[in-house]
Amino acid sequence: MRKLVMAGWWLALVMASVRVAAAAEEPAVEPLSLLLEDAIELALEHNLELARGALEVQGAELARRQAVEAARGLRVSPEGSAGTGSDGRDWRAGLRAEAVGPAGTRLAVTGGMREIDLKHADEARRGEARVEVTQPLFRQFGALVRDEPAVAASETLMAARRAWERDRSRLVLQVVEMYEGLVFRRRQIERDEALAARLEGLAALADAREQQGRAARTEVLRLDLQRGEAEARLEANRSRLEIALQEFANALGLPLDSVFLLRAPPLLELELTGPEQALAVALAERPDYAQALYDIQTGNRQARLARRGLLPDLSVTARHSLHGEGGAWSDAGRLDQDEWFVGVAADMNLNQREARLAVARSEVEVESRRQVAEIVRRRLALEVNGARAAYLRARAELELARRNRELAVNRAELARALFEAERGLADAVSDAEADLSSADLAELAAQQEASVSAYRLLHVLGTLIPAPRELLAEQSGAVP
Repeated sequence: MRKLVMAGWWLALVMASVRVAAAAEEPAVEPLSLLLEDAIELALEHNLELARGALEVQGAELARRQAVEAARGLRVSPEGSAGTGSDGRDWRAGLRAEAVGPAGTRLAVTGGMREIDLKHADEARRGEARVEVTQPLFRQFGALVRDEPAVAASETLMAARRAWERDRSRLVLQVVEMYEGLVFRRRQIERDEALAARLEGLAALADAREQQGRAARTEVLRLDLQRGEAEARLEANRSRLEIALQEFANALGLPLDSVFLLRAPPLLELELTGPEQALAVALAERPDYAQALYDIQTGNRQARLARRGLLPDLSVTARHSLHGEGGAWSDAGRLDQDEWFVGVAADMNLNQREARLAVARSEVEVESRRQVAEIVRRRLALEVNGARAAYLRARAELELARRNRELAVNRAELARALFEAERGLADAVSDAEADLSSADLAELAAQQEASVSAYRLLHVLGTLIPAPRELLAEQSGAVP
């Protein structure tokens, strides 16, 4: 039994050695140096969520083309049948072509041949060419009805494109926030490492003085406590940095184990206008507001279609055909006989209560969409004012944070100098280092917020990633 246990231990030791050797042989991941502009470009090209949205836009475009083809009603189809029975055989073959015009006019042209061979009769052959025109009147007349599926599909495509453009801008803002967050986290780690090193030196000096009877035990314990807190915060920030790097790589569409070398971008300077001008820019540049306006147009069109339901559904059909008959194919091909037909068909429900309710419902829907557009407009005003105020506040707070850090640095240097010269207490150094750490973090956070707030304002205005002009409102600020 003991031999088996020893063998197991040796096997585990060998396997561990193999794993360590394999890990040592694995090549290190090459760091990828990225500026903020490079990160944005990578995200726009490789982000999986954005790529999925692009596929949805592509699908909407194909659906629009399909609807346009269906509205044209262009069909070319062969016609034919063949059969035999106890009385004889019968077969026919032909070709039919039809299309629908802008006013809903349906034109159909048919040509075909037929042969009938009965047991107790002569063979009969027939050739025919027929033209048929059907024109809907009143309810189904015109391009409004004929093009409705194609127009609806086009509106769906435009809505998908507007949503995708907004997703692109949102992704850019997300990349900026992540990039600045990583820069903040790494700077925080660097300053925590420097703080831990300073506290370690101060703790060693305080401990030596305690042994000499020139410092109190409480001073040493306090410095040890601060050093432990700094080390714990350092480990926590390193763990958060690792997760943040994976989230950043995922946003860029890169492998999760990617390593990055990032450089803090310069602050984006914006020339601010007044609140009214800023709102006008947002109303003109935001695709979501344009979508709210075009939804009103959609509602108006659907209301016109609903009112069409009150009209009678009439259609006029005219048909003219030429045919020839005989025992030979030459007789069938002469087409020396003609027939014509003109008729009117009607389909109308005298109980129009349902149609009138549909009209009333469509009018309510139009008014609802007007309210939605006004709600979006007011929400944009709040977003613009909030983002504008946040940008100004972040710049002011950054200046204050820089000034406070300078004061904290000067105080910490003076406290350390006095302590090293035995003219100050360790508690004073401890307080100064704690305040310096807080001032460091406040400056880093203010730097991050000042940078992100500028991009957030551009995102709110709709100018961070400008959308194509055909997706925007024709007249900003006006609800039709």
